Amino acid sequence: RAPRQHFQQQRGARREARPAKPIINGASSRRAGSRRNERGPVSVRADGGETTGWRVATVVENKSATADGKLRTLVLSIEDDVRQFKGRRFGKIPSLERLECPRWIDAFSAPGQYVYARCGGDDDDNADRCSTVTLQERICLSSSPYDAHTDSAFLSASIVQILVSRGEGDRAAAEEADGLALGHLGPGDQFEVSDIQGQGFQSLFHDEDRLGLSLEAGKNLILIGSGAGIGPLRSVLDWVPVQALAGQHNVSLFYHHGESLESAAYLDLWDQWRRAGIHVRPVQGKEASVIEAELFDAEGQIRSSVKTQNTNVLISGFPGKVTARLSRLLANNSLPNNKVFFCDY
Repeated sequence: RAPRQHFQQQRGARREARPAKPIINGASSRRAGSRRNERGPVSVRADGGETTGWRVATVVENKSATADGKLRTLVLSIEDDVRQFKGRRFGKIPSLERLECPRWIDAFSAPGQYVYARCGGDDDDNADRCSTVTLQERICLSSSPYDAHTDSAFLSASIVQILVSRGEGDRAAAEEADGLALGHLGPGDQFEVSDIQGQGFQSLFHDEDRLGLSLEAGKNLILIGSGAGIGPLRSVLDWVPVQALAGQHNVSLFYHHGESLESAAYLDLWDQWRRAGIHVRPVQGKEASVIEAELFDAEGQIRSSVKTQNTNVLISGFPGKVTARLSRLLANNSLPNNKVFFCDY
């Protein structure tokens, strides 16, 4: 017993002689030294509000979404703070570090959510030419929440897609205004995006009326889109809950895409949507107002081929005047404002 007691006394003395280690909050120190979580200059949104918490988005791929190449799908890699990959280290028990610092992609939970974009990136020259206050329109995400979370599951980045247009004069106009010509960006180009905003497709006047709740109630869906507005509608159509609903209820897409099929986006996905039970009805015409003739007769009554009973309507991509007229016509046909959802207003 005497030797053991002597050994324990010596070990205790060595412990007391050690200098105390400072307690460092690892999460806070990493966040302080990481550019990805810095709150950059305030950016003024188109609605007059302010957005902070910007992150660098790197273009992974810029691919054509139409045969004529005027609509482009940008695959973006958003830098993210990931210290424990989901399902790898902690199994079913959430990590405290993950709860303290959630991922950027965690906020993406419903189709129709959006981000704000501004000029910027890791390149100092790129950052210097960008103004500290930039007015930006919102950009809806075109990938479904399920696909985005799956693609980002084991990466230290968040992978999402957006649908943008590319016109001949876009680049010159953007350079003149110190803005972004997103459709002309190539792999490796960078800009900055805000945190994910919004609650997805919902009524403008009733916050409690939104897409997720309508699916739980077993509502039929009519999706009406034009041009690049099919981007957020694609997020809806590829979403697993909607594809499950299409097997039991009516889900219809009315898509206005210009005067030829060359201007129609996601042609390669139309057959896939149809196999899932979704009715895809393309509408050709130079003016977006031609969609009215597809849905309503000359007296403004909705056509018998359009099922409106127990139905919610999603509208995206139309000019303001066309959208307002569609809303009035739908209201006159027993589809009031609380049954019509938007994501881009």
